[in-house]
Amino acid sequence: MTRLAIALESALEAVRAATALAEAVEAALGDPGEVAGAFVLATAAAGRTGEDVGRLLAARWPGAELFGTTFEGLVLDGRVWQGEPAVALLAWTVGPGMPIPIVCEAGERDPDVLAKEIFSACDRVSPSTGDLVLLFPDALGTSALRPLLDRFSPAFGGPWLAGAAATGVDGRASHGWAIPSDSGDAEILVGLLIPSTQPLPPVQCAGATRLASPWLEISACRSHWIDALEGEPPVVWIRRQLGLADSDPIEPHLDRLLVRLAGPSPAAPGEGDRSEKKEEEEAFDELYLTGVDPRRGSVSVMGSFVRGDRLALALPDAVRARENLRSAVDALPRTPLILQIGCPSRGESLHGDRDVESAVVAHQAAGRRTLGVIAPFQLGSDPAGVGRLRVHSMVLAAVGPVQNEPINSRVERSN
Repeated sequence: MTRLAIALESALEAVRAATALAEAVEAALGDPGEVAGAFVLATAAAGRTGEDVGRLLAARWPGAELFGTTFEGLVLDGRVWQGEPAVALLAWTVGPGMPIPIVCEAGERDPDVLAKEIFSACDRVSPSTGDLVLLFPDALGTSALRPLLDRFSPAFGGPWLAGAAATGVDGRASHGWAIPSDSGDAEILVGLLIPSTQPLPPVQCAGATRLASPWLEISACRSHWIDALEGEPPVVWIRRQLGLADSDPIEPHLDRLLVRLAGPSPAAPGEGDRSEKKEEEEAFDELYLTGVDPRRGSVSVMGSFVRGDRLALALPDAVRARENLRSAVDALPRTPLILQIGCPSRGESLHGDRDVESAVVAHQAAGRRTLGVIAPFQLGSDPAGVGRLRVHSMVLAAVGPVQNEPINSRVERSN
C-alpha cells in the first residue's frame, strides 16, 4: 500500500524551504529513495518559489514526478497561511492506491477536449467508479468549468471529484508547472487521480448557509442574468426575504447573500414539489450574486442556468457551518490524511477568525493529518457523485489507505 507524507515550510529562500520539506518527508517515509512523486502547493505570495523548490526536490529525488501550482492560501493541521509565503508538499511512495499526477494544458477550450486531456493524463490508471479525482483549474477559467463538470462523470465512469481554484499573485493566473515537462511557462491544469482502496464515498461537502427562500422557478433569463423568478423580478424576492423596503439598496447585502441553482423539479403532477426534500439532500451549485440591474430588477450570477431551472436564496449561518463541518469530517473514511479545501471569506465573515474552521477540522480529525488550500471556489461531488461548483463551502476528501481501526478515540465536540 502506498504511504503518504506531508510537510509545510514558510522559509522565503527556496534552498532552505526545499531542504526542510525533504527532510520532513524523508523522516516520515524512512528513505529518500522511497519518494515516487510529490505535489507542491505554494501560496500566491510565494511567487515562483514553489517551482524553484520543485526543481531542487527533483534533483534530490531522481525519478520522482514533481508538479505543483499556486493558491490563495494553504492549511496544515489547523493553521492557515494566507497572504504570506508558504510552500507545502504531499509526497507518496509506490504501491496500491498510489496517486497518479494529472498535468494538461488548460485555458479556454471545448470541455469535451479538456475532459479527454484529463483522461489521457491518467495514462497508467484510467479513472473508474469509486476513484478520487482532484482537480485544480485556474480561477480565471471559471466559465468553462460547469460544462466540464457536466461531462465529468459520463466521461470517466463515476469517480468522485474534489478540487479548488488555483490563483496567482494579485488575482492573476496561477503558476502551474511539472517536472519533467516541456510545457515551459504555458498555463497548465494539474490534479491527482487516487485509485479507490475502499467502498465509502471519499468526498464530503460542508456548506455554510441556510435557505432564505423556497425553491423558485427561473421564468426568464439571459446569459448570466436572471430576469424573473416565478414571474416576478428577482429583486422583489430578495427584498421580501431580507425584509428590505423598496427604497433600501440591495448592493450592500450581495456579499452575504448566495444563491443555490438546481435543475427543474422532476416531480410528476400531484407528487409534490422537490422543494419538500430535506435541505441537505438537495443537489445544487452554490454561487455568489455578482450584480444587480435596478432598472429591470434582474440579478447576475456567474453560473449556467436556463429557463425552468430553480433558484433558492441562501444566507450564511455560523452555527450550521460548524455542525456541518463536524458531521462531514465524521462521515469520511478513516484515512491518514484529510484534504481540506476552503473558502477565503468563510472564516472571517462567519466566525471573525480565518483559523476557526481549520481548527475545527483538525480537532474533529482525531489524529488524522489535515492539508489543504484556500480558494475562491471549490469543486466537490454531491451525495449522488455529481461534480458541483461551490463557493463559501468546505470540501473534504479522504486521501490514503483506510485504517481498519480508529486512529484515535472520538474527541468531545465543542463550538
